[in-house]
Amino acid sequence: MEHQDWNTLFVNPKKKKNNIEKKEYIKSKEQKMNENEENGKLSHKKMDSDFGKSLQKYRLSQGLTQKDIAQKLNIPAKDINEIESGKMKHNGQLMGKIKRLMNK
Repeated sequence: MEHQDWNTLFVNPKKKKNNIEKKEYIKSKEQKMNENEENGKLSHKKMDSDFGKSLQKYRLSQGLTQKDIAQKLNIPAKDINEIESGKMKHNGQLMGKIKRLMNK
């Protein structure tokens, strides 16, 4: 059996622990979101209080109630109350509807 090579061949040699390179892991959007949630850094943008005041001035100048404005915009009356008080979350589509109503 002189034609056979009996030298050991290592297919997947184990690397020494000292030579292992440290990898920097990039955080995914989900991981960042979870970290922000844990740290209490998540918050929604609110509608501008000046916008609510201008809506209220318009409504009073026209002699309308919050319910009347809500019916014209086809939204709940509590949304108009929240916009005027500055507690409503930002909603660009609703702001556009209100601006169009005020410019008529």
